[in-house]
Amino acid sequence: MYLLALESTANLAGVALVHSGKLMGAVQIAHGQNLSGNLLHATEWLLNRHGLSREAIRAVAVDVGPGAFTGLKIGVMIAKTLAHALNLDLVGVSAFEACACVMPEGTPTLVALPARRDALYVQWLLPKPIPEPLSQPAMVLQHALSAWLEQTTPATEGYQAIGSPRARGWLEPLMPALRWRMIEAPPPEGVAQVGWARWQAGGRTSPFQMVPFYLQPPSITPPGTRARTP
Repeated sequence: MYLLALESTANLAGVALVHSGKLMGAVQIAHGQNLSGNLLHATEWLLNRHGLSREAIRAVAVDVGPGAFTGLKIGVMIAKTLAHALNLDLVGVSAFEACACVMPEGTPTLVALPARRDALYVQWLLPKPIPEPLSQPAMVLQHALSAWLEQTTPATEGYQAIGSPRARGWLEPLMPALRWRMIEAPPPEGVAQVGWARWQAGGRTSPFQMVPFYLQPPSITPPGTRARTP
């Protein structure tokens, strides 16, 4: 059985393929202004590389966020469309889970991803096939990171972190002992591995019920939705 994974929450998008629990391949792309087209092209390239058609896929996993508003929306929509059109099982994976999954198991892991210019998306997790949350996901402003760490850091010895260069620059002075893995975007292989484990455990979502996971509102307010002054 094959599962296709899609990741589109950052400047780098990606796709990955799993067969019977084994990662077959993954690719990341700088998607530019044509995210939907480039993501579909990367999907076809990965399938063709393994001599497969879309009909070989039985499930699709997608990073549901948090992340860039437009990229997140496009990735989820593509996954929902594929699931509905090809009658595939649909599995949601958070960006935090996708990152924690690729870290060594057994050590509390801080996932820190860029949000706004003055904030990070952060969560503590314990890496497992389906990572275990150790804190609530949050969007934290830079000046509030120290207080957030004091409130949420697990009471244990030894920590590791995975995240962007900006996140490391902000957090390393606050927790110098953190062992870091640097990434530019959540890894598509993490989406695939968590997606596979969740799928095998019976976790799936209807295409009509899946929604992106936003920790902040979109930066642009659609016309006609602004608050009006009487």
